[in-house]
Amino acid sequence: MKGVEPEISTEQIIQITEGRHPFMNPEQVVPLNFELGKNGRGIVITGPNTGGKTVSIKTVGLFSLMAQCGLHIPCKAGQISLFNQVLCDIGDGQNITENLSTFSSHIVNVLDILSKADKESLVILDELGSGTDPAEGMGIAISILEELRRCGCLFLATTHYPEVKNLRKRSGGNHQCTHGI
Repeated sequence: MKGVEPEISTEQIIQITEGRHPFMNPEQVVPLNFELGKNGRGIVITGPNTGGKTVSIKTVGLFSLMAQCGLHIPCKAGQISLFNQVLCDIGDGQNITENLSTFSSHIVNVLDILSKADKESLVILDELGSGTDPAEGMGIAISILEELRRCGCLFLATTHYPEVKNLRKRSGGNHQCTHGI
């Protein structure tokens, strides 16, 4: 795995230098350079479906859990914060036996996450606001991000709504937006 012992911090900062998801072929993966917590509490990644957005947020979440379990992480260098919880909504939770559509499933998960998240949490949300009317989904995504900002957690989110990039200007610059990953 060619992992390193990460620096463990209580400063609510994550830094990863040349990180590689451990399930991906290290010869083929593009290394991840990532920082969160120094210049903002959240990162929103927008862009087309190419797989990089989800792999990036999964890698950060996995590294956080690996470090907290005392494992080395596959990167050149890493600083990982201790979190009281890592809360995620990733993937399609559609369930016909419980009458949950993809969108309903995401909303149920996100509401649960919002009820639990606090200043010591890491929240990871994939395809925020998807599975419904685009105008409604964008509004929901912005509302969820505003609530995450208010609770003070560190958060990562992916979305297909480029309009969400303008949220930083409205929210006082408390998180970063990245386009095209």
